[in-house]
Amino acid sequence: MDRLAELNLLFLEDNEEFALHTSELLNIYFKKVFHCKSIKEAAETYGEHRIDVMICDVKISGKNGLDFIETIRKVDEKCIVAALSAYKDDEYLLKAIPLNLIAYELKPIRYDDLILLLKKISAKLPPRATAFIGDSLTYNFATKELLLEKKPIQLTKKELLFMELLINSHPVPLSHERVQRDIWESRVMSDAAIKNMIFRLRKKVGVDFISTMQGVGYKLASPISF
Repeated sequence: MDRLAELNLLFLEDNEEFALHTSELLNIYFKKVFHCKSIKEAAETYGEHRIDVMICDVKISGKNGLDFIETIRKVDEKCIVAALSAYKDDEYLLKAIPLNLIAYELKPIRYDDLILLLKKISAKLPPRATAFIGDSLTYNFATKELLLEKKPIQLTKKELLFMELLINSHPVPLSHERVQRDIWESRVMSDAAIKNMIFRLRKKVGVDFISTMQGVGYKLASPISF
């Protein structure tokens, strides 16, 4: 779910206690969470900011949150939208069907179900094509190629996995534990083995594009764009 860190989320919910605890979790994953307590506030927020994802309660201060979603859908088909409801009401469910919702979740939503919802949102994102790293490096996700000045660099499977982890976690540092889990599949590798892989990767590329953060992990030293 690393890519959620690139997205802005509009969270429409008027239950203060539920919103507080849920927003704390959502802020861990998303770039920015805009918590709105009314449809009027949500409409203003949508008009002022780029919103990539919306999670909306269907009943806000006596008003129907699905009406707000329907208004947004008239101008925006790409925004990923999920609805939350304390009511398993056929009227709400029927109105939700044509709104292209990724999920219709009943409240109170459990922690595990909220995490599953975030995974659904992440899976809905279009695949990345190319990452531009600094002025000279590009990574093609489709062909699994790292190019320096448009010339391919031969990488091992582990080096390719490491590159994708670095890109997908950016700008958050990639932890040593994550490298262990996702590249060595939780088999314990020595610090020397990981450092050796990174040393070889730096040598192949010839550009010092990886920053080592002592006690934290690794991150790309150069700006990145897609």
